[in-house]
Amino acid sequence: MRIGFGFDVHKFNRRKKYILLGGLKIDCGFGVVAVSDGDVILHAVCDAILGAASLGDIGDYFPPREEKSRGIKSIDIAGFVLDKIKGVFSIRNIDITIIADKPPLSSHKSKMVKSIRRIFRAKNINVKIKSKEGLDILGSKNAVSCFAIALLARK
Repeated sequence: MRIGFGFDVHKFNRRKKYILLGGLKIDCGFGVVAVSDGDVILHAVCDAILGAASLGDIGDYFPPREEKSRGIKSIDIAGFVLDKIKGVFSIRNIDITIIADKPPLSSHKSKMVKSIRRIFRAKNINVKIKSKEGLDILGSKNAVSCFAIALLARK
């Protein structure tokens, strides 16, 4: 068994009117600043999987300053990561903590879990949603962040 940890954070902006979380589009009147589509859940999970497999992080494969990374879809990054571990590791568990004061996310939680299960072809997915309680941590009310832990088993 191998354990990996991932983290991602993106600042809000007003250019888009939605955010992506776990592959799910959530209309909320704002978006995020990102080189890619900015899905903090998929980014954190991908880094957790790569970490568990000792394969670096998504920035090693999609450097933020390179043109090939601009506008890339997080679901495509997830597909790339799954290809990297194919035949070597299977995903046993993914535990996710989203930290955001806005938008309200509890009504989207079950859909996020279903989406993440589909994307990563994994049954054991857990999502927790936490508020920063207005404290000035991780961007205060101006950002969304995510922590993820992945448990992989060697095939």
